[in-house]
Amino acid sequence: MGWQRVVRNGLEVVELATPASLCSVALHGGQVLSFQPRGGRDWLWLSGKARWNVGSALRGGIPLCFPWFGPHPTEPGFPAHGFARTRLWRLVGVEELPGAKLRAVFELRSDERTRPLFPHAFTARATVIAGDDLELSFEVLNAGAEAFDFEIALHSYFAVSDVAAVSVDGLGGAAYLDKVAAGAQRQQAVGALAISGEVDRVYASGGPLMLVDPGHPTLRLEGQGIASAVVWNPGAEKARALGDLEPEDYRRFVCLELGNVGARRIGLAAGARHLSSVRIRNASSS
Repeated sequence: MGWQRVVRNGLEVVELATPASLCSVALHGGQVLSFQPRGGRDWLWLSGKARWNVGSALRGGIPLCFPWFGPHPTEPGFPAHGFARTRLWRLVGVEELPGAKLRAVFELRSDERTRPLFPHAFTARATVIAGDDLELSFEVLNAGAEAFDFEIALHSYFAVSDVAAVSVDGLGGAAYLDKVAAGAQRQQAVGALAISGEVDRVYASGGPLMLVDPGHPTLRLEGQGIASAVVWNPGAEKARALGDLEPEDYRRFVCLELGNVGARRIGLAAGARHLSSVRIRNASSS
């Protein structure tokens, strides 16, 4: 068991190796790139056309959307999903935990580059724990003298055999905003969600959720400090318009993400902290 810093496609990456799994995290965006149980397949999907450049969004893995989700509410020229996913984070440290786990902590602080986009003093910490499960947490400290609001989403790209074959359990009956239908407010039918065509939904749900993919382990997502769930897949037509996807890549992943977005964004008083966390585990082995 151990860890190392390596350079991958020009970006510095922290590789965590435990008896149960291998996990890699880029300092660019504090972004988990892969999580692969020993003897199994990677739970996460990473585009073969991903842009490995500081300042560019890297398609796949688990990007961190902060301090807003989607387009900025008032400034259309600001970067989609905030700036955290395109900044270099600082590695605070890596340590062993009981149960043959490794914990890596990454930090991003407000500075002269973030203030024109988000005029607030903050410290964000992203923690990745690798072992039998993958555990992620995102803590925000309001380091200023005034309150501010923010959104956070752990934008997980899960590898699937075929998006048309998978289903998501745990959203039955939940209200959601349908972005494909111009933001219509709807309610999910009871039962599992099957994905057909483009889907872009923000649910009033903090989980737990189950990603069911025939022939592969069922993954369970459990959140704390979480009030939103997002399901996204671009579908065939939109995928062809995205330069960092191959035309058929949309079949190979589904984004199932937990966080606090929209009406469930977080209001943080001066000096206060908020922690959002997600545990991803193999429900088939429980």
